[in-house]
Amino acid sequence: MATAHIEQMKDRLLQGLDLARRLGADGGVMGYSRGESLNCKYESGRLKGAGSRETAGYSITILRNGRLATVSGNRIEDIELMVERAVSLAAVGSVAHFTAYPEAAPYTKVPRASDSTRAMSRELFVEAAGRIVEAMKAIDPGMDIGARGARNQSEDVMVTSGGVVHADEDTSWFLSGSVQRTEGTDMLFSHAGRGWCERNEFFDPDYLIGQIRQDLDWAAVKADAPANGKTQIFLPPDTFEWMLGPVLGGFNGRAVAKGTSPLRDHLGERYFAENLTIEDRPHRPFYPYAAEIDSVGIPTRPCKLIENGAIRMFLYDLDSAGLAGTAPTGHSCCSPYHPVVLPGTTPSADLLAGIADGLYIKGLLGFGQSNIENGDFSANVALGYRIRNGQIVGRVKNTMIAGNLFDLLKRDVVLSADVDPVSQMPSVILHGVNVSAAR
Repeated sequence: MATAHIEQMKDRLLQGLDLARRLGADGGVMGYSRGESLNCKYESGRLKGAGSRETAGYSITILRNGRLATVSGNRIEDIELMVERAVSLAAVGSVAHFTAYPEAAPYTKVPRASDSTRAMSRELFVEAAGRIVEAMKAIDPGMDIGARGARNQSEDVMVTSGGVVHADEDTSWFLSGSVQRTEGTDMLFSHAGRGWCERNEFFDPDYLIGQIRQDLDWAAVKADAPANGKTQIFLPPDTFEWMLGPVLGGFNGRAVAKGTSPLRDHLGERYFAENLTIEDRPHRPFYPYAAEIDSVGIPTRPCKLIENGAIRMFLYDLDSAGLAGTAPTGHSCCSPYHPVVLPGTTPSADLLAGIADGLYIKGLLGFGQSNIENGDFSANVALGYRIRNGQIVGRVKNTMIAGNLFDLLKRDVVLSADVDPVSQMPSVILHGVNVSAAR
């Protein structure tokens, strides 16, 4: 429910839109957000700081004579002045590929605020992060050990010349731990973190401790990488999620319209492996990136990007849809809100046990420095392990992997039946990845 402050700001923003019309604007979007946060941080095994922060600000986007201008500020008393500036700047603003903001439409309410999160105190995060630190010290006090915790809450309102008036509030928390072990020229990094909008079983320092401890245990033994050539790699859910980013970038409607997406000419085709289905689920309750509407008020909706290997749709915001001559899909910045890969039928433990020889990849260095928009990557294995006869036998060093993500996902993609409870992503085995290692 909108607070009295947000109701006042709603009226102020509506007055700002009215002023923009009187000054010659064809339309506009105005938004205001106010937030509070508390946090704690451990560095080098000690509590470095614990504090709180308040923020507030507004943004104004004006459409005038086919051009757009955006300004922002945090002095509420200057809103009218900033509206005038935005209207003036629109004369030399970027070209708009639409002529009006859409009318308000029904949308699905998605809960993202919880009293259980509001009740989380700074002391709770200091204790939870401190618990991670002490557990890591018990393993190896010589490591560089860090941990963080934070709680955020905010309220915001957006109004548009199309008649959208949308007020919302959300809460979130985050907890993480990290270690760095340095032995000569060898550096080992491990990190684990989780976040959510309500306090539930995901807030679990012991889980994060277990993830880092497993990395350290597996890394205790050094192992040779597979022979140079092609190998298969096992990606746990977190690694699979961020490696999937460039592929999801191929669904960006602006890139499609400009011809830079490698998927541009393949809509409707079975382009990927037949067992690959990717959905966008923007309405998952308390998911940190869930959304009811996009940045101009268009309702969001669940959808399939890939279904049984076939490309079903691209993602468009209002402007990119106009550029492409199609309808907007309600995706701010042409990106999915909560992409989920549907799982397979075999538990991840059994998939790992079935690998005769390969690599288990936890982290890469330089992954985003290749021609990543085209799917090409060549990166050093920052943290990875050799798999022999279904077992992790040790950590590999001085090893690189390379390939093209689009091509790899066209082949025999093996997905686990179990998924990460936060991301809902499965583990995956990819075949034919190039590996090169110094002996």
